[in-house]
Amino acid sequence: MSMSRSMPSKSPIAGLPCMVTVIGPPSFRALSASFGPGRCHQCGRGEERPAIRILSRWESQLSPSAAQQKSGRQPSAANAVQRKSCHIFAHGHGSLRKETTVSPFWLIGALAAYFLILLGVSLYKRRTATETDYFLGGNTMPAWMLAMAFVATWYGGNSALISVDEANTQGMGSWWVLGGPTVIAVIALFFLGPIIRRAGLLSQDGIMTSRYNKTAGTVLSVVTAIYLIVWGASQMVALGLFFMVFFEISFAWGVAVAIAFSLAYAMIGGFRAVVLTETAQFGFFMLGLIVTFVGAVIVSGGPDAIIQTIETKRDAAFLNLWEGFGPNLGYVIAFGLAFTIDPAAWQRLQATKSPKEARNVTVHAMVYFLPLYFLVVFAGIASIAAFDEPPEQGLVATLATSHFLPIFGVIVFIGIAAAIMSTVCTTLNLSSLYLTELTTKALRRDVEEKQKVWIARAATLAAAIIGFVVAVQLPSALTLLALASEMLAAGVFFPLVLGFFWRRANSAGAIASIIGGGGFILYGFLIELGVALPSFWGEGSVTRVLIGLAISFVLYVGVSLSTPAEFSKADEFVGRSRGDSAGTATGSILDDAGKGNNAVS
Repeated sequence: MSMSRSMPSKSPIAGLPCMVTVIGPPSFRALSASFGPGRCHQCGRGEERPAIRILSRWESQLSPSAAQQKSGRQPSAANAVQRKSCHIFAHGHGSLRKETTVSPFWLIGALAAYFLILLGVSLYKRRTATETDYFLGGNTMPAWMLAMAFVATWYGGNSALISVDEANTQGMGSWWVLGGPTVIAVIALFFLGPIIRRAGLLSQDGIMTSRYNKTAGTVLSVVTAIYLIVWGASQMVALGLFFMVFFEISFAWGVAVAIAFSLAYAMIGGFRAVVLTETAQFGFFMLGLIVTFVGAVIVSGGPDAIIQTIETKRDAAFLNLWEGFGPNLGYVIAFGLAFTIDPAAWQRLQATKSPKEARNVTVHAMVYFLPLYFLVVFAGIASIAAFDEPPEQGLVATLATSHFLPIFGVIVFIGIAAAIMSTVCTTLNLSSLYLTELTTKALRRDVEEKQKVWIARAATLAAAIIGFVVAVQLPSALTLLALASEMLAAGVFFPLVLGFFWRRANSAGAIASIIGGGGFILYGFLIELGVALPSFWGEGSVTRVLIGLAISFVLYVGVSLSTPAEFSKADEFVGRSRGDSAGTATGSILDDAGKGNNAVS
């Protein structure tokens, strides 16, 4: 029985059917045929892709009839030739043009089914009677599920796309762009997690208000809301560009569709729905990354071809993990500090059942993060033999649209889209949390729980609209992500983290630190975006973020030491966060925190 398979398609020449011949042993041939065609069997034209070049190493084992197949004559069944449509190639004006092998109908159908499943989960788990239900899921979520949501939120699809592309050019050292900062932040949160949970407050606004005063909490809320909206906008940019490649639609429409579905289940189900959908998205994402890695290896011709290409095109440092630490130091500092105080991470720690569970969340998250970040680095390295230069539209999108069968392209598409959607949904939910707290403070009156839920939903809508405008006006995911991370790190890190440990710190120092550090980063980015302002530092984000952190730290310490101490408030807050007299401290903390910051039991 013949093992060959023909799939005719419309030929670029005179309407004749156009076929591709892939030659190799059965196991390798089956995988190779699934992930991409090579040279056209009939017309002899097409792209001489690395996958086909590598397959030539099996030619010495072929019978004469197989050699005839390679020459373009009718292949015989005895040689088990696998043939496949080469419809991704189009010949015109002497050039080669790639076209997607994945039909938009496949993508639309898969995306619609995916969204319906997630929306159903949101409707099923929509218990949001109180503000704590809406934002913390009633403190009933298990650690393993919160950890998956933690990972799905931090590891947005934008992170995967960046990591794969960077690994293709930097090698193992690219792990320090996002993997290193993430691991450092998770280690820090392992120690901070129980302290954050014992603080027993709904948000970082509540923590700052309890530790310092309402003004400090308000200033933090403003900075954090900006961070979350800009962070969400960076993910919207990534998703808009991703949809643009797959659907051939405009960038703005891609962003609008993604926001619409994210908004639906974020507003209906609140935090519980976000966590449940993120758990599902984590599974889709992992599957998509595995397919990308396996496909990259096959398209590149296998491990031997990858190693040979590395030896030819790169030096020994390409596979050295530590070579990337110095060049990526700016990312390690900015992302590491920002991730440590990221409101999404703190929300998941605050949503746990107990301080011990908060620490368990970080342990589970580390177990998920380590293989995940190395997987995308390996995928980027594996694709080195597939392309002479990294494709402009990105490695993942190019592999999925031009080298995979539709089923595999859809899996990758859903996996990456799921990760980005996860992050967008989280940023909307968290943005609404801080906007809600700012609104309830501005109302200067008691607000009922049901009213807070409606305010939260309106705030979610407002965050989505603002994020859409930012994404369309500044469609650069990396610029937006850097802006958000550096502003949060330089503006908020010292007053928020050191407030748990330094008794002498006070409200004036915290406010000065947030305004000074965050304001400097914003000033630097205005210059980067073309605003004619004087600068006194060299180029590069490392210098900018270091200066911003220095300003923040000096103001925090200097202003705190030069103004009256607030020992009573500090002792109550620190005692509660360490588990000392938690029951007696609750009342006074809530009195200081104000009506808008509910305690979490």
